[in-house]
Amino acid sequence: MGMLELFMWMPLALAFLLSMGDESSSSFLPVDNYLLACGSPVDIHFQGRTFFRESVFETHALELKTQQESAAVTSDSGAPSPIYQSARIFWGRASYIFSIRQPGQHWIRLFFYPFPNSHQNLSSASITVIADSAVLLKDFTFTEYDHSYVFKEYAVNIPSPTLSLTFIPSGNSFVFVNAIEVVSVLSNLSVPNDFSLEHHSEVVLETAYRLDVGYKSLATRNDYLGRNWEGDETYLASNTRALDISVDPYYIHDNSESTIPAIAPKWVYATAKAIADARSPNLSWVFPANPNYRYFVRVHFCDVINITNFNLFINDVAYKRVDFLSKFRQFSVPHYLDFVVSTRGNNLRVSVAPDRTANSTNAILNGLEIMKVINQVRTLDRRTLSIIVKSIFGAVAFLVLTTVALYYLKAYRSRRASELPRFHAGFTLQEIREATNNFDQCLLLGEGGFGKVYEGTMDTGKKVAIKVANPHSRQGFQEFQNEIELLSKLSHQNLVSLIGCCNGDSQMILVYELLANGSLSGHLYGTNFVTLSWRQRLEICIGTAKGLHYLHTGAARSIIHRDVKTANILLNENFVPKLADFGISRKGPPLDKSHVTTLVKGSFGYLDPEYFRTKYLTEKSDVFSFGMVLMEVLCGKPALDDTRPTEHINLAKWASSFQEKGTFPEIIDPFLIGQVNLDSLNKVCKLAWKCLEESRKNRPPMGYVLFELEDALHLELASPLWQVYVHCAIDVVAENGINDEKEQDVA
Repeated sequence: MGMLELFMWMPLALAFLLSMGDESSSSFLPVDNYLLACGSPVDIHFQGRTFFRESVFETHALELKTQQESAAVTSDSGAPSPIYQSARIFWGRASYIFSIRQPGQHWIRLFFYPFPNSHQNLSSASITVIADSAVLLKDFTFTEYDHSYVFKEYAVNIPSPTLSLTFIPSGNSFVFVNAIEVVSVLSNLSVPNDFSLEHHSEVVLETAYRLDVGYKSLATRNDYLGRNWEGDETYLASNTRALDISVDPYYIHDNSESTIPAIAPKWVYATAKAIADARSPNLSWVFPANPNYRYFVRVHFCDVINITNFNLFINDVAYKRVDFLSKFRQFSVPHYLDFVVSTRGNNLRVSVAPDRTANSTNAILNGLEIMKVINQVRTLDRRTLSIIVKSIFGAVAFLVLTTVALYYLKAYRSRRASELPRFHAGFTLQEIREATNNFDQCLLLGEGGFGKVYEGTMDTGKKVAIKVANPHSRQGFQEFQNEIELLSKLSHQNLVSLIGCCNGDSQMILVYELLANGSLSGHLYGTNFVTLSWRQRLEICIGTAKGLHYLHTGAARSIIHRDVKTANILLNENFVPKLADFGISRKGPPLDKSHVTTLVKGSFGYLDPEYFRTKYLTEKSDVFSFGMVLMEVLCGKPALDDTRPTEHINLAKWASSFQEKGTFPEIIDPFLIGQVNLDSLNKVCKLAWKCLEESRKNRPPMGYVLFELEDALHLELASPLWQVYVHCAIDVVAENGINDEKEQDVA
């Protein structure tokens, strides 16, 4: 290390040692650590760190390229802190080029403050900033900031040995910047792989909120890695439910999975909020959010008051059951969970609640980070390019696109199979024949609209389900391709897993994981079915609702299943449900549209009547179909059954006639009588009717459906068995006027 580099590191290292004290990871420093005071003639000390003047980095680690002149300006009045008392102004495109010693994820932090200047009105600037090819700011102005400072923080992947941070003025305007940080990210901020985001390495995260929960002051605290942590009181939905907790950071244990303080400082884990009143159902924090974006959410936990387990909700949907003791076998161990979520409204809500299934009475939260996911490289309007260059580029692009289109059209007509995704296992027809003993009818599991399904055994010994297309079926290559493309991009514990496919010799064959317990329909009213308890039925409905909620909200654009029915809900050996058959599924409407107009497809008995009339398809069409699933679960009868009398063929209409007379309990599955908590049963009944509303506007979203089902399960599990029988006895007496002797028998 040269003397100049040594000089660069000394102030930061000294500040860190003085400020961190007992932090266990005090030896960790970022490999890349540029703290740049733009336009400043001197080094600036700010929040325990030293920002160096540009000349310190020049020649060996930093290069500044400008199209036009730049100017350094300073001010000693009105700035909120020293870091905002200097700036560099650019009247043309300009780039700071940083040498990167450790390629990978980096923090990029930008400081702006339009301080008064006699020569330039900084508040009139219009700023665009690009990190390599990722647009961080686009035509940003200070019109809404009332001359206050602006701080922006991004996590950006930098794969190359250099980073080009480019500032572009809009039109005849100019750009300026007060300070820049480019710092290696020591912790992993990668988007989880099971959230269907393409090009994970290119995702840019913009910090929206970072909370030190339980920190009583509203002033922000800055850790040695430059992250700003603020108190949570501003975002707490109801502080009367909250109890602030604080312990000595010395007692926070190290966790092999979380490098402290790279993940978060110990003082974040040493403060928390818990539920103050045992009667309160939860603690919630609400954040303004942009419905056009998805959000990366990192939740920090540390059990400092001996709470063993509780539930985490995001947007009122249960995302995780937190269980400290089974994971770490000791208390006061830091832990964090990462999620990517969507929000259709203007708010994002995070809640913790006791796990009533485990007799938990409290819940806790220590810290929270919320970052906007920018997963598209936006195209800039290059106003500086001449019209001639644009015309040439447009002509060339048109020729290239035309050539490519013709090529792919020809390829499609000659080899349809080449369009199938390549990342699934490709099986030969001979392998499929061997796995099914040449399609032995003894191995036939069932038959649907696409074709027959056989049990198979691969040469590895793995049991699989093999779906073979019927050449005379109305479903063909389009459904075959659609199923592969969708399941290739989806990953959820309640969606069936596609193992591979075969498209040889004009055969269309799909290979799935084998689900040992068959379909839900088979257990409700099938041949030789095994009856399911009310708890099992609820757990199956909850799992299915989770799968549907993931389809509706887990991707940038929702996916509508279009064929939700009990026959397509398959059960594994532990009766965990998995939604199957995505052949007619399709993408939902974009955020600026209310519906997709499409030909009507689905299964009679489950079809949304509004979709059937108007051809307007929405996520609420799946909600209606799920309402019919709930009705089958309640009644133990199929949605359509032509063996029943004419007026009873359609289960929804039949049940509705009982509902109108106030005698709906008469149509409930007899197996449930005396075996179910009535409050839980009634909640599901009401939910089913909400899902079956004629107008989609009156139906709830799947997030609400999931929440209500989980509450119904809590009611079922919280009720002792003797209470169930007493309630049932009272109900029977009230409904049917049973005499005293029969009442004693029932009790």
